[in-house]
Amino acid sequence: MDILDYFYDLKPVPNPFYPRKLQLPEEGSFYLHGPRSSGKTALILHWLQAFTPESWLYLDAQDPAFALEDIDTALLEGFLKEEGISLLVIDHWYEGFLERLPRVSRLVLVGRTPLPPSLSLPSFELFPLDYEEFLGFDRSSAPVQAFNRFIKLGTLPPLALETPASALLRMREFFYATFDDQESRLLLILARFQGRRITAHQIYTTAREYFRISKDWTYATLKRFEEEKLIYLLPDLEKGPGKKLILYDFIFTRYLNKYQPFPATFDAMVALALLKHQRPFAVAGSLGYRLEDRNELILPSPFEGEDQFWKRAQQLYPKFVKTEVGKVWVVTVSNRYRFSLGTIEFEAIPFYEWSILNE
Repeated sequence: MDILDYFYDLKPVPNPFYPRKLQLPEEGSFYLHGPRSSGKTALILHWLQAFTPESWLYLDAQDPAFALEDIDTALLEGFLKEEGISLLVIDHWYEGFLERLPRVSRLVLVGRTPLPPSLSLPSFELFPLDYEEFLGFDRSSAPVQAFNRFIKLGTLPPLALETPASALLRMREFFYATFDDQESRLLLILARFQGRRITAHQIYTTAREYFRISKDWTYATLKRFEEEKLIYLLPDLEKGPGKKLILYDFIFTRYLNKYQPFPATFDAMVALALLKHQRPFAVAGSLGYRLEDRNELILPSPFEGEDQFWKRAQQLYPKFVKTEVGKVWVVTVSNRYRFSLGTIEFEAIPFYEWSILNE
């Protein structure tokens, strides 16, 4: 059987599928991108179910068949015309998969990194789950139960459907199936620096203590990881070398670094929520994150009670004043309280409420 016939007859469906916030257009061509295991394939396969099966062809550029057999674009165009196919989807697309893009009524490309400058298509980005999306995956009804599962399972859709007991095995399978040996080793090093200010040179010098690695490869891979949004390097308002490192899923990071303290995990949860909701912000050193669209700070503090935080706020008050904010949101696991110091209001709110209000 010809490879194109094989894919035309395949017609894969997502099972199971849970709704995502991102809405894909019903008309026109477009490009969908996002990091590994963010749910792109499930989303695009669900989207395809709205069209008649005969009208579309789904190609998976990562299929082993393409390791030995290239597709000629002219032959692909002939196949599309012969079968009356108006919609072509190429999943796991990368530059060089075809010598040129085929001529077809609708073309949908799905990749990891933002749209290359050589292409001109409307672009859509899919992140791993935010907390509200996780609630759609979760079978718990009580907010506290759901949040406890979120803390244990993280934001990657394939793992959000697991039980906490089975998630560890699935995370291991995900790690070794998704990243090659060199990438895996580098990620182990990066997990050590989660939530810390770091430079590319520091990462390289640490990595070479454990395995053979070139400086050029390290710098290039860090750039690729950042483009794919597997990692975020966040600038800090406080002067100093390096940027704050956040990996794209907090449970993935804890799997790689068993010694990561929970406050570091919680800090990453807050930063990732801001990033997914596309709130403009900057790191404000030990004071958390300063929102750029309003005079507010977001300060992760998972367990501090009101009395304990009151004392810390008094000690840090001069620093708070320098940030020129009028309000500090203290994001907690479950604590609530509110007080004012001078001209600044402090309000503590549980993460599971703040994350939804933050959108």
